[in-house]
Amino acid sequence: MSRLILGGISLVTVGILTRYLGPSGFGQYSAIFAYLYVFTALADLGLYTILVREISREGADESKITSKIFTLRLFVVISFIILANLVAFLLPYTLTIKLGIFIASLFSVFSSLAQVLTGVFQKYLRLYYVSLSDVIARLIQLAALFVLIRFETGLLWFIWVVVFTEAIHFGLIFFFARFLVPVRWEVDGVYWRETLKTALPIAVSLVFVLVYFKLDTVLLSIMKPASDVGIYSVAYKVLEAVIFLPAIYIGLVMPILSRHAVGNRKEFVRSFGKAFDAISIFAVWFSGYLFLMSGLVIKIIGGSGFVEAAPVLRVLSLAVFLIFFGNLGGNAIIALNLQKRAMWIYFAGAIVNLGSNVLLIPRYNYFATAWTTVFTELLITVLMFSLIKKEIGAIKRKTVLGKAVLSALLIALLILPVRGSFVLASLMWPGYFPLLFAFGGFTLADIREIFSSKKPPVLPEEVEV
Repeated sequence: MSRLILGGISLVTVGILTRYLGPSGFGQYSAIFAYLYVFTALADLGLYTILVREISREGADESKITSKIFTLRLFVVISFIILANLVAFLLPYTLTIKLGIFIASLFSVFSSLAQVLTGVFQKYLRLYYVSLSDVIARLIQLAALFVLIRFETGLLWFIWVVVFTEAIHFGLIFFFARFLVPVRWEVDGVYWRETLKTALPIAVSLVFVLVYFKLDTVLLSIMKPASDVGIYSVAYKVLEAVIFLPAIYIGLVMPILSRHAVGNRKEFVRSFGKAFDAISIFAVWFSGYLFLMSGLVIKIIGGSGFVEAAPVLRVLSLAVFLIFFGNLGGNAIIALNLQKRAMWIYFAGAIVNLGSNVLLIPRYNYFATAWTTVFTELLITVLMFSLIKKEIGAIKRKTVLGKAVLSALLIALLILPVRGSFVLASLMWPGYFPLLFAFGGFTLADIREIFSSKKPPVLPEEVEV
């Protein structure tokens, strides 16, 4: 529920920023945080994963481990942020963007420290503390934006608001974490060296993922005007607001996949197949809606100044479809302990994404970044599923996916005459589900299982091909 609230707040925030800053101002705002995201993600170095693993071991000294990794993260993120600012002043950015990067660097530090401490809450299954902190911080940010607009302030003031609210967010996370594990500053060079050595494979994979996830926006900001970055960023914000949904579902499925991956491969295939069917249903529903309604969605979120983002969102709706399946494939690879063998997949995706953007952005602008995102996700998803198939055998499940596509096409035909009305079309689009039910895409037993347990829905059995 908290993720839905945060997603709603995020879209409202984007709507306020786009209307007040316009394409150019919002483009600068997006470029600043996309650029810093690259360095913040590099600074992760797999430390979050290592923290969760180490404090979860029996007999672990949780306070010492958390304190040492927390302090290490502080030194690492500050080092990367200093590098980010040095590089930024060598790039052809405007002075406003360079100053924005300098100010937003504080946001990156607070965000990175809060992220690593989230591992403590995950270990103790107290993630509601994180959710509470997130919601409080985002509501404060939203209120502050209204104040800034009232006084007609400039872009850099909006950056300061993000820094201020992230400082509050980190303060809350740190405060709640100390209820579970005493956290303090602790320097241990020997422990840090061993930890970084262990985390290196995770960090390398993260770099490859990072390249095709955010670097496209950075490249666009370097090669094209800020207004073009703003157009692309509005469409991409919609994508980001949707793709957290499969992550929530896969988070519930992951323990089942992990358990069967070790003890019972037949049950793993069965559970993976059911999850594939569930993902198929919602991937088609969300991507189909965004494809059909992209113009009105952009108008509502971005305003009249961002109409050019509608065809970009239509392209990215295809990426939404692929990301749903990519999320399942990526987690299945972790469950099967195939991370090292999968590194070349992320490397290939990074190379294709980087090369395509560099070659195509000068000519095709934000359409290059959008289509490159689609093709990169397609490449990675196909390669991940090929690796999984090689490990466990046949995994393709065509029946439910085919029925979902047919249901979406039929409901889209019914909506076409009224798709100029956002409310009417949006109210009709859920008709996809009863139509899919009529086609046998899911049953009443599936619905009962969803609401009666935390297990993934049991969808109709079919022949594996």
